Amino acid sequence: MSMESEKLIIELNYRNDIIDERNEDTPFDSRKMFNLLTETVVDKRTLQLVEIHNLFEAMDHTITKVGSARLFHSLANPSESIELIHAKQDSFCELESNVKLQSAIVEFLTVFSHGENNLFKFLNAHMQAILPYHDFIEATKTIEYMMAAAKAPKPETVYLDSLFKSILSFVGSPTANLVSGPRYRTMKGLKSTGEKKSFFHLPFRPSRFTFGSFLPAMPGLLFGAGWLFGFMNEGLAFTFFMLTAWISLFGILYGGVIKPIFDYETAILPIRNRLINSNRFGSAIEAVAAIDELMSFVNFNQVAHHPTCMPEFTNNRYHHFIATELRNPTQAATDLSYVPNNITLDDCRATFITGPNSGGKTTICKTIVQNQILGQIGAPVMASSARINMADRITYQAPAFDTLIDEEGRFGTELKVTRDIFYATTPKSLVILDEIAEGTTTHEKMSLSGQIMEGFYTIGHNTLLVTHSSELVEHFRLQNKGQYLQVEFADKKPTHRLVPGISTESHALRVASKIGFSPDDIREHLKDKGYIASS
Repeated sequence: MSMESEKLIIELNYRNDIIDERNEDTPFDSRKMFNLLTETVVDKRTLQLVEIHNLFEAMDHTITKVGSARLFHSLANPSESIELIHAKQDSFCELESNVKLQSAIVEFLTVFSHGENNLFKFLNAHMQAILPYHDFIEATKTIEYMMAAAKAPKPETVYLDSLFKSILSFVGSPTANLVSGPRYRTMKGLKSTGEKKSFFHLPFRPSRFTFGSFLPAMPGLLFGAGWLFGFMNEGLAFTFFMLTAWISLFGILYGGVIKPIFDYETAILPIRNRLINSNRFGSAIEAVAAIDELMSFVNFNQVAHHPTCMPEFTNNRYHHFIATELRNPTQAATDLSYVPNNITLDDCRATFITGPNSGGKTTICKTIVQNQILGQIGAPVMASSARINMADRITYQAPAFDTLIDEEGRFGTELKVTRDIFYATTPKSLVILDEIAEGTTTHEKMSLSGQIMEGFYTIGHNTLLVTHSSELVEHFRLQNKGQYLQVEFADKKPTHRLVPGISTESHALRVASKIGFSPDDIREHLKDKGYIASS
């Protein structure tokens, strides 16, 4: 894990719009976090097209909110480190095969989750200055529990072991000692036992009424007791009680109002600031999130209704994606009869997918991208077996309507997107294009689409083109460039399988009839309204 990645997660989780610590029932909101993320391997348009939020919901079996945030961050920012992917895969295998370790980690995460809302309420400073002690005490308890519970699991793989060591490295640090207490006020601010250098200090106790807060009230209490119980001259006791009553009221005011506000500003907020600025604490929270993410992979694998596998992940010069019985992880999670596909994108450079509408072409393309992302975050993919290469860029382009501010109209708008994809593509990229050069004449579309695909083919990465233009695909077939797959139909119904070939069929009339807008439907409507005479 890079320090930049760690700090990003921590900063995002500190924000109240990511984890609403004021409402314990509020779940983590991936859509709010999505707007805060920067683009890396996958651009935001692609993430939206491949339904990244649905993929997150299918994968999210985390226990903590920080774990949920970490999982979504990983899905939106797949790793570019093959070493990290392999390390996470190793730890996944260890965790999956070690039930005892699973139990220890679940217990650890559960302990943390119980105080997570209090912790982030404290870290976000969403406390009332006059009522700070409960929130502060509960937050520090959560941190102490986190440090204590992290000692139980004993993983052997490097990645998982390093995560627990990150938590334990916070133990014994000056900031951790300040959290655990005792704490002292000094001329240089709040210090732990090991930090204080002089004998001139006062202890900080997170309590509204301490012995010190009762001292101003002692005279009034003493004379009041003498007056009530008669062990002093009643007149004298009453007189002194009235003279010292204002001091007693000050003591109550001090303990009830002044001390909490003073402690909040001079002790509680400084401790919070120490935590936020502590790299060790940041790494510890990030480690909790990463452990929960890994446990979520295991839980996803256990509840999956279809075969899953940990893919063989490579980092070769050219991208490849090979999978047996590949399924869509979002749809197959609830569909027991989901139809799998065998996908081989290896040394073909270009793959042309043809077929009528509603045959499943788009779903298959999304399935490939979703499983590429899963593999590239160290998670299992929904396939019986898979071999996947690292992608330095994952892009999905689908037609979008132009807006009023687009000077070039639909054609220019989409062509700009294709242009940007092309110039950013390398041999290690995975690019999926759902039609290109739309919004122009058939002749121009054929000519420009052919030249664009020739350019992508020359780069040598994996480009998948979904198209209805059988003529365009035939042009490449005659040059023996790429592979050609079509959606299989049986009895005029899609089987949701890809088979070799180029589809020349159109099911437009079938679709139009299905939705009640066929030529016959149009004629009947015109007759019913009297626009044309009945024959």
